[in-house]
Amino acid sequence: MYGAQRNTLAVALQSEVFESVARVLRANQFHAEHEATATNGLETISLLSFDAILAGYPLPDMPMQAFLDAVRRDESPCRSAGLILLVGRDALEETQRFVGRGANRVLTVDEFLARLPHVILRLLEVPPRVALRRKLQLAVALSPSSNHVTCLSENISTTGMLVRTDRTYRIGTQLGFELALPGDSSPVRGYAVVVRHTTADWEPVEGFAVQFASFVGEDKGRFETLLHRLLSAPDPAEAQVQLSPRE
Repeated sequence: MYGAQRNTLAVALQSEVFESVARVLRANQFHAEHEATATNGLETISLLSFDAILAGYPLPDMPMQAFLDAVRRDESPCRSAGLILLVGRDALEETQRFVGRGANRVLTVDEFLARLPHVILRLLEVPPRVALRRKLQLAVALSPSSNHVTCLSENISTTGMLVRTDRTYRIGTQLGFELALPGDSSPVRGYAVVVRHTTADWEPVEGFAVQFASFVGEDKGRFETLLHRLLSAPDPAEAQVQLSPRE
C-alpha cells in the first residue's frame, strides 16, 4: 500500500496533538495515520505493518500494558515497530515502567517534536529483537585496566545491548566480551563496539550502547538460540558479562 514509505500510526492522541505531530512527520517523509482508541488501533495493526507507533497515555479504552502486549505478540505485523509513548510531563515517571515491556521510549509531546527526526530515526535503526518483550538484566564487569566496575544492562538483543553505568568510553571503542547466559555452561565470546552514549535529559538510563561486531567460532548461533529462550521465559534472567576495552 505504501511501498517503501515509512509509516507511523498514532493511537489515542488528542486531535490537536496529532495535527502537530503529523506535520512534523510529513516534513520528514513519514506517512501518518491516526486511530482515536486502542481498540481501533489494534484492528489497524492486525492488518498493516507500521515502522513506528505513537501512543497517548492513558488510553481511553484499555490498560496500556494490554495494548503493548497485543502489539508485541508473535503474530503481530508490528511486533518489531518502534513504539513511543507520548505523555504529559506529570506522567513521565509513572510511565517509565513500560520501557522494555513493549515501549521503546517515553516522551512528552514537546520533547518528541523537538527531537524529530532524531528520535524516530534512531528507533528505526534498531533491528527486530525479542528484547522488546522482555527486559533482561545483566551484570556487566568493565575492565579498562585491572579495575572492575559492576553495572547492569537495560536490554539485550541479537545485535547489541544497552549498558547502564556511569563509566564511559568513546564511540568506536572495541570491547572484548564474555557473556555467560543461564542454561549454558560455556560463555559466549566476541567483540562489541560502542556505538552511542545515552542522552541524560530524555533517556532514563545513564550509560552507552554497544553493537556486537563478531563472535568467536560458533558462538553467534548459540547466543541467538539462548537469548531467544531466555527472553521467552516468564521471568527475566540475570547473566554475567565481562567487557575488556581495546582502544
